[in-house]
Amino acid sequence: MVIKRVQRFFYAEVVRTARISPSLVRVVFSGDGLPDYTSNGTADECVSLYFPGDGEDRPPAMTEKEGDWAYHDIDEPEHRNYTVRSWDATAKEMSIDFVAHEGGIAATWALTAAPGDVIGLWGPRGWYDPPTGTRWQLLVADLTGLPALSRAIEELPDGFPVRAIVEVLDEGDKIPIETNADLSIEWLIGGNGQGPSRLADAVRDEPLPDGPLYVWFAGEAAASRAVRKYLRTERGLSNAQFETIGYWRVRAEEWLHKYEAVEDRLHSEYQQLIDAGVDEADAENRWEDMLEEAGL
Repeated sequence: MVIKRVQRFFYAEVVRTARISPSLVRVVFSGDGLPDYTSNGTADECVSLYFPGDGEDRPPAMTEKEGDWAYHDIDEPEHRNYTVRSWDATAKEMSIDFVAHEGGIAATWALTAAPGDVIGLWGPRGWYDPPTGTRWQLLVADLTGLPALSRAIEELPDGFPVRAIVEVLDEGDKIPIETNADLSIEWLIGGNGQGPSRLADAVRDEPLPDGPLYVWFAGEAAASRAVRKYLRTERGLSNAQFETIGYWRVRAEEWLHKYEAVEDRLHSEYQQLIDAGVDEADAENRWEDMLEEAGL
């Protein structure tokens, strides 16, 4: 029997770009490399983008070994994770929104991207997963999480009650979200690496209704941890009722330097939890506690 290998690596070619707000650039990809891409259907569908190095017109391709797509025999190119804002399965076109900030390989690439440019793409994966029977949602994000938040709201059924809190840098970043859901949205100006985020405080101030609910948060890692801890320990939500994802980190290089000093110990402790049969979500909660205890 022949076992079909699921393709996870693709080449994506730029077909057009647009500045959709003062802080966001949309890049639309297509090309011969994308027809075999299969969406996972999650609102926060995430792919890893691999960028060409100096003198390259595209990054090297991944290889597959026993179902594992990776750079097995060569150094991994520079890459960043991004949300698929939309996937048109008929046209085989993928849209990704980039925060247009100074510095960083992804933003720099997106600001100068032109039709014909090619990047590598690995994926997809995702975290947004409201339990069956959920009757109300709270979705919270900064600019990096806005594409996923928008997609989630757009895909909700008619009349579904959803509350959104979004922190952007400019009034012009308040991009309309077309939806038939019953949407209430609050826009905050600030944060996003230009000042302290108010998102964690906003979640604390937000009344949560009784009944089956789901909370999704995407933004800076420290804010994500604060929200996760609040929902878990103070509001008593079950693991299935919320998801918090740190999309980026303030002073990332300083954090990484501190993390590398304790990385082996933390991973050993985490693996002990997994080996002991601890539920993955509970192990993730403990991982966040370990990072906090280590001053990270």
